[in-house]
Amino acid sequence: MIDYKVICCVAGISGGHLLPCLYFAKKQMASPSSPLIFISTATALDKKILTQFPDITDHLELHVRNVPYRAWYKLPLFVCSFAKAIWNSFWYLKKKKPTCIITTGGFVAVPVCLAAFTLRIPIVLFELNVLPGKAINFLQYLATTIFICFPETQNYIKKPCTVTSYPLRFTEDDKKLSQPASKELLRVAPDKKMLLILGGSQGSEFLNTVVQKIPLATLKNYFIVHQTGAKQVVECENFYAQQGIAATVFAYRDDLAPYYQAADTIICRAGAGTLFEALFFEKRTVVIPLETAITDHQLDNARALEKQYPHLFCTLQQQDLIKNPELLVQKL
Repeated sequence: MIDYKVICCVAGISGGHLLPCLYFAKKQMASPSSPLIFISTATALDKKILTQFPDITDHLELHVRNVPYRAWYKLPLFVCSFAKAIWNSFWYLKKKKPTCIITTGGFVAVPVCLAAFTLRIPIVLFELNVLPGKAINFLQYLATTIFICFPETQNYIKKPCTVTSYPLRFTEDDKKLSQPASKELLRVAPDKKMLLILGGSQGSEFLNTVVQKIPLATLKNYFIVHQTGAKQVVECENFYAQQGIAATVFAYRDDLAPYYQAADTIICRAGAGTLFEALFFEKRTVVIPLETAITDHQLDNARALEKQYPHLFCTLQQQDLIKNPELLVQKL
């Protein structure tokens, strides 16, 4: 524990950045009553997540544009937005006088940490993935301390790092309710296994779609709990209802402990938070990492945990699953 008197968290643009930053920061506070301030993006999701935490004493929203890598004509707008974010961060930090900045990444962290560096405020980075994101890669040269939760991450960061556990939102108390009792609480029929599908705080269109390709005979063996993200709740609800499949569907929720505890199997992406939560509850998990032209860092996360815990994790690559959906049925 570092015991900083006033901590300023900065993260965005999803629960995968915000929540671990917050939980890690709370462990570093000098006392539970110490001031805790947060800087995030101005997106609706960031606002919704942070309003659930009354112990955040102050919150600044920054309107920051992402780097327009493929749209050079947007560069002037980006430069103005970035300069304004640094300016606003500088005066906010000067006014609030935090004794430490803690960030788990996201582009919003860059202008804040640049402002903090000029004010000589210590900067603590926590990289949650095996492969560091662009923000952490850039900010490592300004950092006072760097934490990682995958030992492999040290291979990608030039400064010495400290390996520590992932900052989970759950405690051992969340595992006190047995799996049968959790199933009863969630009204899962005794003859059903429970399949928990997690697309992350923003949902996964691919997972929402691929589950509909599983043969109905297989799906009907399960009670399904599906976190879809905000855009496809109704679509997924309609699918399960039309096919006569017992299911609970929601966009996002923070109180997932009973769902994890009740699950027999999990299907998920490979965000570090979801993987370490599945590991905490010791659940068998089929991991389908997000792979795009820009990044495949989730594949590194999945393979790292699959290598260490082969009895719990198995990885399916998205392109293989597109070619042969039967692979998912085989894993289940």
